[in-house]
Amino acid sequence: MAASAAGGGIAGIAFGVANTHERESGVEALRSIESLQQNSRGHPPERGYGIGSENPYVPEPPMHHRGLSAPGGSAQDPFASPALSTHNPFDDNRQASSRGSLTPTQSRQNIPLQAYPSEGARTPYFDNPYNRLSTAWDPRVSRHDIDPDTIDDDGDDGMMQPLPKRRSILGLRSQSDHQPPAGAAAGGAAAGGVLGTLGSLVGRSDPAPGSRDASGHYGPVGQTGYEGGHGEKSEWLSNQTSGRKRLRWIVGILIALILIGAIVGGVIAGTKASKNHKSDSSSSSTPQTAAEDDGGGDLDKNSAEIKKLMNNPNLHRVFPGVDYTPYASQYPECLKWPPSQNNVTRDVAVLTQLTNAIRLYGTDCNQTEMVLHAIDKLGITDTKVWLGVWLDKNETTNARGLKALNDILSKHGADPFLGVIVGNEVLYRPDMTEPELAKVLADVRSNMTALKIDLPLATSDLGDNWTAELASEVDIVMSNIHPFFAGKTPDIAASWTWNFWDTHDVVLTKGTNKKNIISEVGWPSDGGMNCGDVNCTAGIKGAVAGIDEMNEFMDNFICQSLANGTDFFWFEAFDEPWKEHLNEPGREWEDKWGLMDLARNLKPGVKIPDCGGKTVVSRR
Repeated sequence: MAASAAGGGIAGIAFGVANTHERESGVEALRSIESLQQNSRGHPPERGYGIGSENPYVPEPPMHHRGLSAPGGSAQDPFASPALSTHNPFDDNRQASSRGSLTPTQSRQNIPLQAYPSEGARTPYFDNPYNRLSTAWDPRVSRHDIDPDTIDDDGDDGMMQPLPKRRSILGLRSQSDHQPPAGAAAGGAAAGGVLGTLGSLVGRSDPAPGSRDASGHYGPVGQTGYEGGHGEKSEWLSNQTSGRKRLRWIVGILIALILIGAIVGGVIAGTKASKNHKSDSSSSSTPQTAAEDDGGGDLDKNSAEIKKLMNNPNLHRVFPGVDYTPYASQYPECLKWPPSQNNVTRDVAVLTQLTNAIRLYGTDCNQTEMVLHAIDKLGITDTKVWLGVWLDKNETTNARGLKALNDILSKHGADPFLGVIVGNEVLYRPDMTEPELAKVLADVRSNMTALKIDLPLATSDLGDNWTAELASEVDIVMSNIHPFFAGKTPDIAASWTWNFWDTHDVVLTKGTNKKNIISEVGWPSDGGMNCGDVNCTAGIKGAVAGIDEMNEFMDNFICQSLANGTDFFWFEAFDEPWKEHLNEPGREWEDKWGLMDLARNLKPGVKIPDCGGKTVVSRR
């Protein structure tokens, strides 16, 4: 404002009027603070709603740091023809690698995982980064009839500890908020220049007789004369004096008109700039609730935003399946902060460029219905869903998910789905015994038969948790196999994955018509190094979490899998920031397995192979 005032002072007056014309309340001031904080996180509005509240879905900013370079290895691709491979990187006397200790520590998000197994309960393969919170929106229950603070505790409460509320900082504004809008400043400067010129003209007067001007010269001395000693005024001088008075009146009127015009122009420019600033801030950085995000209308294939998302030349349909958990679909938190349909539609628009099979882990928070709705609005006819049911040791959670499964199948039938996956890593945690899980699977099969639903039934667990007895209870053996947690470097990770799968899981179904699918396989983009069942010390080659390593593993695994028919789900498309609390110092990869960040952008440096134009087989 100082620069404008120096130009004539009118901009300062005009901007002052503009500021008083429309002034933010204390709440609006806080919103502007929250907008600044949200914008600094770099998240899209629909991914960061609830800023300033205790919303546990507020993530930390995505970090795209490349991990340490993996130790040098062979450039030879060991996965070129796995069916004929005779090389097995496993040491004969070595058990499958352990993930090591994963004790949740307090972090900025502080979301304690109460149900996580103790050290003694862990199996010798690797740590589980996927202890997902139960993922069912019971269609019988209206969210408007529920006060989440008074719901009965089913064991899920406390799994996501809310963030503390932010303190109010009423006086904080950005520096730009204190500057006059461009329109007001320019108008004030112009007005100041004109007024300065006119002011000098109006302010000019004849020097008094005998007085000295600014340069030190004296004016003429008046004459003494005939009447009272005063000099006689000439007619010409009288006319000059009268004309100068009229000029002063005219100039005064002009000054008044310019002043009024500058004030009015400043008010208009300042108000318009303020509204534009609020509009820009709202559209680009203000956090949105689900209602706000969905309030602008249901996104579909004709929406400009969706068209842009569905035409990304860097995405290729080379993944037979992709694991997906919608943002904000954890129960019971979603009762307060429900997921946004448009947010899910955006995700699905991206997912359908990577795969034609989307795997869900649960039914909570209406997530299945939202994904089906998104597929319909996008007009995608060749993409189907693996319907997931989350199981843990809590009977209320299990009953809710199984009831939702029956309701969904009763409503939609079998057509939108590829199969049903009941439970994920239930035996590994361990939340159930194998006989208990087998009983649940038998009950689900019975209910599906009663509903005349003909879909394959499966459960998924670690590759070395499967037994022949459990395989007999399902139609598909689904194994989660992660070479990163076995400490394998990316140059041998693809071959190791196939060999482990073939010797631990595929062998269980030999002589039957049962299928095998790798239900989780992937690589984290950052977070440290894992050395499997040994400590990472000098000279030890381990699996490095990094972009380069992720790319190398994809190069060695994805296209070869398409060629030899290996069916797998990639873990995963998007980062899961709500898992940050599982990170430990030096092992900070739990929330960084996505190919993309929260804004659905490929992480810097990630290159999805195009496999020479080869894509996944149509599911129709």
